[in-house]
Amino acid sequence: MIYGPLAILALLVLVLYFHHRRNRSAEKAERAAMFDSCLHLFDSYRINQDGIYYPVLRGQYRDCDITLEPIADHAGFRTLPSLWLLVSVRGKVPFKGIFDFLRRPKNVEFYSPSWNLEIDMVIPEGWPRDAWFRTDNPDHMPPLEIIDPHMHIFDDIKTKELLTTPKGARIVYQANEAIRSYYMLLRQVKFEDLKLDTNLVRSLMDRVIALYEDLKREAPPHGKDQKI
Repeated sequence: MIYGPLAILALLVLVLYFHHRRNRSAEKAERAAMFDSCLHLFDSYRINQDGIYYPVLRGQYRDCDITLEPIADHAGFRTLPSLWLLVSVRGKVPFKGIFDFLRRPKNVEFYSPSWNLEIDMVIPEGWPRDAWFRTDNPDHMPPLEIIDPHMHIFDDIKTKELLTTPKGARIVYQANEAIRSYYMLLRQVKFEDLKLDTNLVRSLMDRVIALYEDLKREAPPHGKDQKI
């Protein structure tokens, strides 16, 4: 008699296992396809995906090394999880100091270096006030007159962060927000239509490249860092 219930239990476990595998496979495929609509923008590219995690694209666009990295963030308290898109251009920047401007900080932005930067800067007039402006080296940070023309990217409330380091520049943008019903009722993080918009990706890449090119163009004289 005992074999009947055990067999039923084993069958139930097997069904749940295959259901779980099917869902994971579908989720992995959905995430893998999120760059499909913008691949034609790149001269060359490669996409890496570790298991079910979000893929990372590294490619050549306008003769620049670009990285597109989606990061799911559900660490915020009483806020819907966000899918952040980190758009980076990699290359040498002739200023040793880091510039980091982070909008609406909540002490949970694990993807940002802001928490490791020790020096708070005064936010210039005309820049968003609900932000942290931090650096590790104010004397060797890019001059604010270079950065200022690019601050209009924060006119879009979905822009989260603008970052420059000696190794390049980055924009962090809210590409998606979790479906409220899934998260509030089931506590599951699910995003609707993960595929990235072509025009959005192109615009973000163009903007980060424009900043990067301005930084290179305004290199300090004689290879020395320039003070603010």
